[in-house]
Amino acid sequence: MNESLLFRGIRHWLLDRALHEGELTETIQGLGRKLVAGGVPVARINVGGLLLHPVLGALDITWDSASDTSRSEMVPRAAANSPGFKNAPFYPMVSNNIPFVRYRLDEPDVRGKFPLLERLGEAGVTDYVALFVTYGRSRSFDYAGLPAGAEGALASFSTTRIGGFTDQEVANLKSLSVPFAVAVKAASEQTLARALMEICLGKISGSNVLAGLVEKGDGRMIECALWYSDLRGSTRLAAELDMEAYFGAINDYFDCTADAVIDNGGEVLKLVGDAVMAILPIEDGARPAPDMCNAAAMTAREALARAAVKNASRVEEGLSPIEFGVGLHQGEVMYGNVGTERRLDLTVTGPAANAVARLESLSKSTAVPVVASEQFKAIYPGTLVPLGRHEAAGIEGGLDAFTLPEFEAALSKAEDDEGEGPIVSLESRRSDP
Repeated sequence: MNESLLFRGIRHWLLDRALHEGELTETIQGLGRKLVAGGVPVARINVGGLLLHPVLGALDITWDSASDTSRSEMVPRAAANSPGFKNAPFYPMVSNNIPFVRYRLDEPDVRGKFPLLERLGEAGVTDYVALFVTYGRSRSFDYAGLPAGAEGALASFSTTRIGGFTDQEVANLKSLSVPFAVAVKAASEQTLARALMEICLGKISGSNVLAGLVEKGDGRMIECALWYSDLRGSTRLAAELDMEAYFGAINDYFDCTADAVIDNGGEVLKLVGDAVMAILPIEDGARPAPDMCNAAAMTAREALARAAVKNASRVEEGLSPIEFGVGLHQGEVMYGNVGTERRLDLTVTGPAANAVARLESLSKSTAVPVVASEQFKAIYPGTLVPLGRHEAAGIEGGLDAFTLPEFEAALSKAEDDEGEGPIVSLESRRSDP
């Protein structure tokens, strides 16, 4: 069989895309364009692959020749156990390490093998060719019930040509298997690396690490709004609840706080036990200081609102409500890698980082859930209510504290109940109130 010059060029192009870490959606679109331009009437290309990701289970990309567009989707883990996934052509291929299948959809009885083939046949598809190349890894996918070797690159090529692909075209498509798998593997692992970095380090920090902020001592000074939250009664909860219920409470708390930070443009730097340390970096033009402080305040409101909704469900289930405080501050912090050569931590440190934790601690003694600093108040575009000056460990002269106006009523009630007390001394921040 003579080697196709068209497909030789496509194989080289796929390997070049792999070396240069091209976006996979662009690679699939480019492949489709090259095939059609070369006289191979591909109407649809679908690419899939399983991912070792804590939330996402698979990658799914589809290119359509009529619109010349690619649709990319990260499929949740739960979908890998769904009937829809298990009743599709790709599933038996990855389950049994089948490298090639072909379905002639102009034969009516073939369409009934899978719902997808039925839909494609109704849309005019006459031929469906699928390829699978395993990466040969020994790990299995517990969440999908798939054996070792199921991790690999999958691709299908469909045509609407009457009579389908020629045998020569099918052979040429099969010749793309390995270079195509290399391109998919390179792109999907880059996607997975970005996704894992974002989950484990945060979007901004993860991007910095991928860009080269990896050495011990790498860092810089950054200006930011700081956001700190701590769960109330965690020691009591740990003593009262079994592990599953306790982790459920902790995760409910993080759903309210850490997710609110991310949704409002912040960066969660640390989940320290039951505390959340977050920043909203300030940049001229793109992230102005007043907007970042406003976003930090709105994040506090959102976190408390989510907790109110969550607590309504928890109380109905007979569970203890979630309670927490929030500290808000603004200033410069040292942002970078600290630790040892074998274990680094990308974090923020400095007086401002210490101050925001002390501010959160004041929410216990002032009976308000949100406490902000004087520096935060100076930039925040909204109104804040003064709480007076309070001593704080490690901060000479103490802190002038403020809160959001909606908590003024709670402050007045606390003063009526307890009277004007002496200045509050915080020797240290307790892990459990």
